[in-house]
Amino acid sequence: MADRLQALRDALAAHPGEPVPFDRLVAEVWQDDPPKHPRAALRTLVQRLRATERVITEPSGYRLVPRPPAPCQLPSDLPDFVGRKEEITKLQLLNAPVRVITGLPGVGKTVLAVREAHRLREQFPDGQLYVNLRGYSTGPSMTVEQARARFVKALGGGPDDDYRALLRNRRVLVVLDNATEDVITPLLPEAPGCVALITSRAELPRFAQINLGVLADREARELLERMRVEGDPGELIELCARLPLALRIAGANLAGRHLPDYVAELREHRLEALEIEEDDTAVRAAFDLSYRKLSERARRTFDFLGAVPGPDIPRGLAGDAIDELVAANLVQGNGTDRYQMHDLLRLYAHSRATQQDRRTVFDWYLTRADGADAALNAGFTRLLPPVPEAVPCADEREAQAWFETERANLVALAEDQPDAALVTALRAHLSLTGHFADLRSIARAALARETGQRAAAMRVCLGYLDYRFGDHRSAIEHCERAIAEFRAADRQAEESVALNMLAGAYHSLGELDLARRHLGAAIELYLANDLKPHLIGGLGNLGLLEMELGNLDAAEETERRSVGLAREIDFVSQLANQLGNLGTVLTVRQKFADAEEAFREALELAVRHGLRPIEMFVLVEFAEMFATTGRRDEARDHASRALELAGQDNPFIEVNACLVLAELNRSIAEYDEVHRRAADAGFRVLEVLALAGKAALLRESGDTEAADTLCHKAIERAEAAGLRYRADRVRAQLK
Repeated sequence: MADRLQALRDALAAHPGEPVPFDRLVAEVWQDDPPKHPRAALRTLVQRLRATERVITEPSGYRLVPRPPAPCQLPSDLPDFVGRKEEITKLQLLNAPVRVITGLPGVGKTVLAVREAHRLREQFPDGQLYVNLRGYSTGPSMTVEQARARFVKALGGGPDDDYRALLRNRRVLVVLDNATEDVITPLLPEAPGCVALITSRAELPRFAQINLGVLADREARELLERMRVEGDPGELIELCARLPLALRIAGANLAGRHLPDYVAELREHRLEALEIEEDDTAVRAAFDLSYRKLSERARRTFDFLGAVPGPDIPRGLAGDAIDELVAANLVQGNGTDRYQMHDLLRLYAHSRATQQDRRTVFDWYLTRADGADAALNAGFTRLLPPVPEAVPCADEREAQAWFETERANLVALAEDQPDAALVTALRAHLSLTGHFADLRSIARAALARETGQRAAAMRVCLGYLDYRFGDHRSAIEHCERAIAEFRAADRQAEESVALNMLAGAYHSLGELDLARRHLGAAIELYLANDLKPHLIGGLGNLGLLEMELGNLDAAEETERRSVGLAREIDFVSQLANQLGNLGTVLTVRQKFADAEEAFREALELAVRHGLRPIEMFVLVEFAEMFATTGRRDEARDHASRALELAGQDNPFIEVNACLVLAELNRSIAEYDEVHRRAADAGFRVLEVLALAGKAALLRESGDTEAADTLCHKAIERAEAAGLRYRADRVRAQLK
């Protein structure tokens, strides 16, 4: 079996990223001795290979997703690192999956962790992950969801992939810097062969740990010598209490200065500068000493940078004086046009930043985010008026690149200074790239502070997220309140967005009369305001509603009109979506050749343009068409692919795909599970289909009475929701 597994992997790896036909794989793996049921044997082998590789089911075969190069996110090792031999030896003896370095602020925990991580690199060939969790920062700490999302991306995964699943069968080092106890457990790798290295100010006795003290006298001397401090540094070391951060700041300030003069100055401010307490003010005066030696322009820049709440600083915001700050070791460059501050220095700078500094930083980011959002051209209706003096981007590609670079700072800024305009500017980017946790966090924060139309805009964001993740009742509440605010302000375009979303939530719940009423209101506003891109989506949703209500002629006519409008204005994402809707209606009308043509074009567009939500929808509807026409292998492949993509990110598609697989597997147990999940989530259509499917199996087994009971229950559920087409389909079983 191991030889066949390797043969399969070699056959797939010969065409990385491309689907390899089923028959070719069978020939490569079994050569002259194929099994009796080759497709089934191949699927079994693929399932085993998926324990170590990512293999995707395609309509024509299987595709191996090559692993990206092993990520190395570690910061650079300090060239002037000194001492710590005893602590390094202790770390080397910690043969445990979780290793922790604790100690006072500024004692050098991060420096030691980075040094140790670089030493361990060869032992972890599959990558080294690093994140500064900012657990003791003045700004918002990084959330578990944000950290996991960054790790998943570094490991080559997408928004739907599970962090710990990606670590299986890999040897990866995970460094969690500046961690608080409450965020550690969800970020631990847990996979055998992986190790976590953590720094924290808090003691963590449940893990193997070392406590880092101040430097020994000889180590402090060596550090100052490497920083080119001339003369006897004995008193300087004593005044700095051998705290590494204080020594480094003092050493930087001594550049070009007379040591006795500097020591005399330090002696005057010793208690303020070097008193070591358990809070962040313990080294405040040491920062003051360094700060006072800067030029006036550099001081002003340093204060201003304290208003940047994110993890790094772009050159365009930092200004020309940044070079002086780097030379003074108050700011570190990372080899590009971006700069970072140590957590304690950021705290110190933050305390010096004025309210005007914070406003200036906010306006700098808001004007650029608004300009980038305008260039993104994603088809999202603006929920608030454009920002005055927005800074434009040249094109969509430049906008995407800017958002990707600045996203962490933008999210941190939106959390630090909640504002609906900034969230609105980030809405399209965060939605398209799958950063849903970030969007939810900043929209919630802004909603708590906003009123009127600005609050309504945040409710649209949160309603979209609730709808996407299956919390339809919450989505309905957000949309209804947003509609009331927009209507009161006579903002018809914005109102139409909330109406369409509200109709979608009611449609998913099977409450079709309400869905049709709200969708009709949205379409009226689209027409009144010449919102042709949104009219396309509204008509597509209306076509599906007409289908569920049994109006099949009207459904097909409406969907074809929607597809035509999308082609007319070359709106790719809507064209893919509406072709999928058309395929669904044509399947119901048993126009299978036309349905297959529509589905294939929709799927090709969705894959080519990275439209993952549409790809999932088309796959599961295509699978249902294949199942209806008896093409079981193709149905299984498409449903399995939809299930893989959906993960936990799209509950409706996930349950729908499971429904198709239950039909293919002819499994009463699977139908029961689908029915339970559909009923719990309020997916009325899927609930009816699960009851009808189980009834059909019972009837085939001869249990007519039980089958009739389930059919009557399904009809009752369908009629209560106005699902006339579904009710008629179930009645056909009773004849």
